[in-house]
Amino acid sequence: GSRGYPDVKTNLEILAGEMSARRVGQRVFDWVRIASRVPEEARMDFSAFRARHEACRASLSALSERPEPIDWAYYRRNISLPNLVDSFEQQFEAVSIPYPKDTVSAGLDMKQKEVEVEAQAVIAQSKARIVELQKELDEVNAQKPFEDMTIDEYLEDKPEIKKQADSDMRNHIWYLGKE
Repeated sequence: GSRGYPDVKTNLEILAGEMSARRVGQRVFDWVRIASRVPEEARMDFSAFRARHEACRASLSALSERPEPIDWAYYRRNISLPNLVDSFEQQFEAVSIPYPKDTVSAGLDMKQKEVEVEAQAVIAQSKARIVELQKELDEVNAQKPFEDMTIDEYLEDKPEIKKQADSDMRNHIWYLGKE
């Protein structure tokens, strides 16, 4: 901070913060690419978010890079009490606005890292599941088409189903519909 107060910033420091906020507002996002990754049920929320972002960006763009400086000389010339202008100038320069500390970014960074670790775990699980499913699909594709297969050929590698079918036939359970 300035003037010996750790939590107080000068007008120049505040201006620098506003300028950095404007630089953030200048970032260009690929909205089409982002939208393609948003699930269908979240599209309306995404559209509303994009509209709010564009509105904030437009309001930031409307601001000048630096605020117009106060022309103290003009006021000294046009006000009959020059000490009044000097007093206002001194008071204006003495104003310092406390800038809030960033207490959120560190937590967000930690949360982002946690989410990235979780995402990597989900990706690894998904890749393993893809391998399993691909193996099953290959086995199904390697089989003879069902239309050309006999019941015995189908039950050949499914002993649990064959056992149940044999039991049902022995006990004369023929109906497979809802009871």
